[in-house]
Order: sequence, then C-alpha cells, then structure tokens
Amino acid sequence: EIPGLIVSAILVEWIGRKATMWSMLFTCAAFLGPLVLHQDELLTTALLFGARACAMGSSTVLCLYAPEVYPTSVRSTGVGIATSIGKIGGVICPLVAVGMLRTCHQMEAVFVFELVLCLAGVACILFPVETKGREID
Repeated sequence: EIPGLIVSAILVEWIGRKATMWSMLFTCAAFLGPLVLHQDELLTTALLFGARACAMGSSTVLCLYAPEVYPTSVRSTGVGIATSIGKIGGVICPLVAVGMLRTCHQMEAVFVFELVLCLAGVACILFPVETKGREID
C-alpha cells in the first residue's frame, strides 16, 4: 500500500485529484486483467500487490477530494455518505470474491472487479469539480 500512497501523493499535486483517482482505478484494473487466466504464484502476487497499491492510492485521494467538494453546511454528511459507501463495498468485495472463487469462477470474479473498477473510473471522470488549487469554502 505504501507505494500506492507515494504515487498518489505525487500525482495529486501534478495532475489533480480527479485525474489521480481515475488513473489509479484504471491502473488497478490493468493489474487485475492478467489474472483472468491462471498465472504462476510470483506473477499473481506482483499483480495483486500493484492492484492493492493502486486501490489504496485512489481511496486515499477520494478521502482528500470528498471534503473539498461539499460546501461547509453539508460537508460532514457528504463525507460520511461517501465513506460509508466505501466501507459497504469493502465488506461486499471479499464476500463476492470468495464466493465466486470457491465455485471455481476465477474469470468471472476478475471480470466483476474489472467492471466495478472501470465504472468507478468513469464516475471519477464525470465528477463535475476539480479541486486542485481551489480554496475550501
């Protein structure tokens, strides 16, 4: 996770929050893509390490972005809702993964995660506001 945090810290200042989030999500999807097919242990570990680093980096940037987007009057509610949706996804994700992998559906499990990552990346692209360099109201 630490490499993902370092990369996201650099990218946030260089390309902004929105671009960092979507680029890290799409990179995470790229790391998971080869896992559709069976890989040896070392490559699988390296790919999962890269995917985890990118997911953590994107999640960290979201924690920076969310408070900057909401006006002060609804900031706590907005950040709370965004955080809770992330936590719900964190609970559902292992259940889906273990359930699909237990029934030998590795390819389908990877496709599900690829789909979710790509949809999240597109959602980040569609966010209406870039907060880089902007004052919080």
